[in-house]
This record gives sequence, structure tokens and C-alpha cells, in this order.
Amino acid sequence: MTSNEWYNKGIALQELKRYGEALDAFDKALEISPDNAKILFSKGIALKNLMKYEEALQTFDRSLEINPADARVWCFKAEILLGLMQYEESLDSFYKAATLAPEDPEVWYRRGMALREMRAYEDAMDDLEKSIQIYSKKYDINSMSASEWCKKGMGLCKIKSYNEALDAFNRALELNPSNGKALYNKGIVLRWLGKTDEAKLYIEKAVEIFDNKIKANPENSRFWYNKGIALRDLEKYKEALDAFERAIEINPSFTKAWIGKGIVYDRVKKHQKAMEAYERAVDINPIYSDLI
Repeated sequence: MTSNEWYNKGIALQELKRYGEALDAFDKALEISPDNAKILFSKGIALKNLMKYEEALQTFDRSLEINPADARVWCFKAEILLGLMQYEESLDSFYKAATLAPEDPEVWYRRGMALREMRAYEDAMDDLEKSIQIYSKKYDINSMSASEWCKKGMGLCKIKSYNEALDAFNRALELNPSNGKALYNKGIVLRWLGKTDEAKLYIEKAVEIFDNKIKANPENSRFWYNKGIALRDLEKYKEALDAFERAIEINPSFTKAWIGKGIVYDRVKKHQKAMEAYERAVDINPIYSDLI
């Protein structure tokens, strides 16, 4: 196997939370390509998940020796240092990440959460508010479409600003009550906020919208994929799998559909089939492996 094949296998195993096996695969990849910063970063993630924090720190440092401009690695290093109670060093790493990526809201969110853990509450609030402001300034709220409100809501979810995200999805639905993505994502946010019964209603409404779109355009793989995602979250796994497989029949290179299929197989304990689907996803689109 090539370095990239071992790497892709490691990513697939990591998605299945088989971190020890993922680590072995990354080590095999590094035997072939010892100076690959991306593989080192992924190995560091596996070590972090295995709670081998000192080794993870060393691996992140090695990755940064090769590519010191990767803000994401600085963030993960900072979080390891925080866990090891090396607070000054952690803040230094977060500062480096923020310097490299000042417009990345996730950097400010992660630093804000770290500051909160250090009980620096006022500074933490400043960083968390900054992360929301960065998302918000991308949009002119006076001229936003339903789709743009939905995208804003999804961005706010990434930094766990759930109430603000809910407001964004509501704005999207005011403009277009039949926006399936907004209905689905509103349901997910409501679930995260503990409103499970209400969440289920919105996700079920989303399935109805996606079904109507499929009836109008049955060869649109995106509609089948969206339906699969919603069915998966309703724990209707057989129907979800059918939807993902239909999306793949229409577009065999649809990476997210392969990932969706893998997640369903994983949830029904068919781990080998899940592994095959994840490997197919990263074979089609190695960029997927950067979404850890």
C-alpha cells in the first residue's frame, strides 16, 4: 500500500473510533512519508483520542516543524497543553493560531472555551462574542435570502452558538417555509437544546419536503442525500441507507453520500461495511480527511 492509502485507511478507522488501528495505519503511512505534516496531524488526533497526551503533543510539534503556518494544529496543541495544565504555553499556542487565522471563528471559539476553563470569564466572553461577530459580518442581514440565513445558522452551529443559530433558521423559514435544510437544521438545534419532541417534528417535516423534491426531480442525488441525512437522524436506518444508496447510484463520486452510508452501517453495528464506505469516501475525495 502507498502512504496515501495507509493514510486514508487511518482516516476511515478514526471515523469508526477505532483509534488504535488508526494509529497503526498512520504509522505505516509515516514509514513511507515521514515528513508529511498532514499525516502527523492525524496521528496526533489518534493519540489524543487514546489519551496519550504527551505523545500527541510531540506529534503536533513535529507537524508544526514541517508546517508552522497551520492554525488548526496550533489549536489542537493548545488544547493538549490546557489538559496538561500548562496554561501559559496553551495561551501562547492559541495566540499563534489566532495570529495565523484571525478571521477563523472556530479559533476564537476554541480559545474562548479554553479561557472559560481557566476561569478567565470576561476574556472568554470576548473571544466567544468575536467568533459570532466574524460569522455575522459575512452577511448583510437586510438582503439575505433563506439559503444565506440557513448557511449562517449552520456556521453558528459549528461554534455551538445554538440560540443564535436557531434565530437564523427561523429567519430562513420566514422567507421560505419549505426550505428543507432549514427545517432539518432547526430540528437538530432543538435537539441539542434538549427539545427532542419538537426537534422530531421539524426533521419529519424536512423529510416530507425532500420527498416532494424527489418526486419532482428523482435523478437529483442531492435530494436523496438530504433525505438520507434526515431519516438517519430519525433512526430510520433502513430507509436512510436506501436513500444514500440511491444518491450513490445517481452519482458514484458523491463523497458525502458514502460518508452517510458509512455512518448508518456503523450505527447498526456493521463495522466492516462502514469501513468500506469511509475508505471509498476518502479515495474519492482526500480533502474529506481534513474534516476531522
